[in-house]
Amino acid sequence: MSRSRFEMMNIIKKEMINEFDEKFNRGDIVLFKDINNLLKYNKLFSILPKATRVKDLINFLVENDILIPFKHQISKSQLTPKYAFREIHKYKTPLKLRGKSFLSHYTAMYLHNLTENIPKNVYTNQEQSKKLSNKSYDLQQKNIDRAFSKPMRKTNHIVFFDDFNAYMLNGKNTEKLGITEIEVEGENLPITDIERTLLDVSIRPGYGGGVEEILEAYINAKGQISINRLLAYLRKMDYIYPYHQVLGFYLEKAGYKESQLKILDGMDIEYDFYLNYNMKNPSFSERWKLYYPQHL
Repeated sequence: MSRSRFEMMNIIKKEMINEFDEKFNRGDIVLFKDINNLLKYNKLFSILPKATRVKDLINFLVENDILIPFKHQISKSQLTPKYAFREIHKYKTPLKLRGKSFLSHYTAMYLHNLTENIPKNVYTNQEQSKKLSNKSYDLQQKNIDRAFSKPMRKTNHIVFFDDFNAYMLNGKNTEKLGITEIEVEGENLPITDIERTLLDVSIRPGYGGGVEEILEAYINAKGQISINRLLAYLRKMDYIYPYHQVLGFYLEKAGYKESQLKILDGMDIEYDFYLNYNMKNPSFSERWKLYYPQHL
């Protein structure tokens, strides 16, 4: 009587595990095609019955905790199952899903000790290809008002793990401006430095825990940051909107010295601007020409 494919998998279970241990490191991403290639071309797996499917092998590996499943959503209509080898690392695994990505926003705030909260989600960023400069764009007040009257747009590119979600952001091409490395989980991982982190969350407050958390981050960053570097990053990133007004507001509210705030005085303030999106009955800062939530 011939054995079933599942019985055969159990018989060669130890050898199978050895093959995976040689091919993958703990936390590596294992794709459907990787399993398919093993099943097709590896001599060990050739002893399995021909009826064995890739899905059968994946199910067996998941049941034996060799593969850890998670779901990768690139758009609202596209949800793909993927697998990590043996374990999922909260910070390393999301980075492995995209080349040249780095930790950013609320995750970077936490890892730089700018917040006492432990964010449930992880934020990674990958730079887009280069685009033309924004300098020829005709910015108008009515367009600013319209854009910030709506909720902030958020990515649909999300990876769903059991204990957390990873938001996969696509940022401006800056040639890795302000990207450094810090030791996390025993490895040096790429991450935005403190100035770049503050700039990123100021621009996209929905990815930084909200304006209250961001203000607290500015307070916690006192004595650690260079205002000149912060503004140099902003200039190089060439945004259409006048985000220097946002930076000035946060720095003032966080209690930075007037001599530091004066570094921003040389930057023009031509438009009324907004600290956050979709605010109801906001207050207005005359100095920074900025609408902000009343409770701040």
